[in-house]
Amino acid sequence: MTVDGLGVAVLLGIGAILLILFGRSIWHAQKSSQNRTKSTAPRHGSSPTPPSIPVEQARAEQRIFLSYRREDSADVTGRIYDRLTLAFEKAQVFKDVDSIPLGLDFREHLQKTISSCDVVLVVMGDQWLTTATAEGTRRLDNPRDFVRIELETALQRDIPVIPVLVRGASVPEESQLPPTLSALAYRNGIAVRSDPDFHRDMDRLVQSLKAHLADSFAT
Repeated sequence: MTVDGLGVAVLLGIGAILLILFGRSIWHAQKSSQNRTKSTAPRHGSSPTPPSIPVEQARAEQRIFLSYRREDSADVTGRIYDRLTLAFEKAQVFKDVDSIPLGLDFREHLQKTISSCDVVLVVMGDQWLTTATAEGTRRLDNPRDFVRIELETALQRDIPVIPVLVRGASVPEESQLPPTLSALAYRNGIAVRSDPDFHRDMDRLVQSLKAHLADSFAT
């Protein structure tokens, strides 16, 4: 064999070795990819794991609704609201429904708002039950009354309703309520007194709300 022939043979041998090594590297890469696919694929008969919701986001979605009558307890409800927003995220505490968009059915808007909440606090003062319209009829007897719609929605959807009693008020008797609100007479309430007892009573309310929201979050 000539020198030139020997050189060509050497080059061909080197090329063959390189082809073998290249082929093996491709085979190993394909095998590794298959193993990764098998390890991440769900087992037969099992459901894919749903994406988890961050705990902070889930808690922020829990909402507290404050139902009240302006003529009866607007000032103390403002204090209660301020105290609640110190204990919870402000976005969790919903107080006013004055922002109902024009042209919408206010009943449907109120029902949708209440349905998105986990608990309803109804602030009852000494005029909550007897507040009347300009014509002298009791507002609570009007099916279009905002407070009545709020509480009817919560009771129908089995959303916890907590009477918050201010100015010495007490939970109404069943006979004093419209039939659609009769269950309210049996809801356990809490008294929130004026100073110097206000913050102590609010501490009790806040602790009860935290326990309730923790239970609903766990379920």
